Amino acid sequence: MYRYGDGTPFPLDENFIETLTSAVESCTNAFMPLTELDERRQRSKAARIEADAELSRLAELEQVLNASLAPFLVPDKKAGQAVQVAQKTQLAGKQAAQASRVQIESRVSALVGQASAGTASDAVLQALRPFFDHQQLPSAKWTMKWDVRAGEPIAEAVMAAGRLTAQFRLAVEQFRMPIRVDTLAEAVIVHMMKKGLLGKAKPAPVDLGKYVMVAFERTANEHVITLREKPDRQSQGLRFTVAEHTATWQSITLTGENETEPNPLDSEDFAGIRRLGDGAQNALKDLTSSRSLSDITLGGQPLAQLPEPRVVPMELLHQLTPLARTIRERSRMSGELVLKRDVAGGKREELFVNRAVLAQHFVKLPDGYRKPFEEMGIAGEDTQPAIQLPQNLRPPAKTTPPPITNPVPVAAPPAKPALEDQPTMSTHVIIDDDELKE
Repeated sequence: MYRYGDGTPFPLDENFIETLTSAVESCTNAFMPLTELDERRQRSKAARIEADAELSRLAELEQVLNASLAPFLVPDKKAGQAVQVAQKTQLAGKQAAQASRVQIESRVSALVGQASAGTASDAVLQALRPFFDHQQLPSAKWTMKWDVRAGEPIAEAVMAAGRLTAQFRLAVEQFRMPIRVDTLAEAVIVHMMKKGLLGKAKPAPVDLGKYVMVAFERTANEHVITLREKPDRQSQGLRFTVAEHTATWQSITLTGENETEPNPLDSEDFAGIRRLGDGAQNALKDLTSSRSLSDITLGGQPLAQLPEPRVVPMELLHQLTPLARTIRERSRMSGELVLKRDVAGGKREELFVNRAVLAQHFVKLPDGYRKPFEEMGIAGEDTQPAIQLPQNLRPPAKTTPPPITNPVPVAAPPAKPALEDQPTMSTHVIIDDDELKE
């Protein structure tokens, strides 16, 4: 069990310090190509302004040239050669101006293309891959599918967290072949309608132990298990869809098509199929731990099609911000983010990261890209510990009495009698419990 630095329970059963550190590194690396994209966009805007000025001067030049040539373009038999020269000069000027316009627009178009969002999307995806390949967001929900019916096994997974969705390819080296049902769950028997000798369909028990699982899909609410009778060749099979409290079954053909509509599974068979689904999920759970990010979508739109790729790493940091700020507020050490983990033997392990170390990653970024990190509360400035001594419990300050300016003579006290002349006295001090408490 994980705890905050002040000992209160942490809501996630994972090392969020590692998650936060990985996110800071990956998002910083994602912002670097975006700063370069911003610079290219600035150059593109400047080139557009400069090009518009050049095009305006070309238009003025054409007007001046036409105005200058106008007197020589009037048909005149006596000045036929001058008219021809003027016409050729006007045509050459138009052609030169047009060529210059094409050259200017081509130069601007090249800069605009270099400043398009798509030029940075691949770099952003590459920078975020280390985080998504090994970490997950706090509200992540996973779906996964595995299929060995085709020539090449397929395994994919999707992690959805808020507006972010990450797609993964999964390594299938250890799961390239069908898996026998009896290795996933024991004694899975279902009752299905089968035709008897007289042609009437009757429920008959079917032992699924010798079947093989050739496909498995896990969604947010159900498991879909596809079985086949023979592991080494195409054969008929069954498909079970298992929800939390219900399940259905379908017959499938040699080609894997649905042969029947979904039929409700008998309640007495539900427990066995549920065990099969849990066994399949447990057997394939290691698939998602060996994953490679293939794409990210935000609000259903792929990263490569987003007009502003920066919104993806900013959304990632935004989802981590509430927990990061709470960790800072409940960390007792100044300048650190602290988590604790309960271990065996009544001991706790402390996990921490210095905020100054995290800040070294993003401090080199422009202000606009540093802001989401600072809003998370992971900037490197020193802070006071979260727990401070209350003011009313602080010891009173020592005061020095003011000096006596005009001393008043005091009469000497009377001489004490000798010890043997003093009366004998014993003093007992009784302190009430209530007074002691006060």
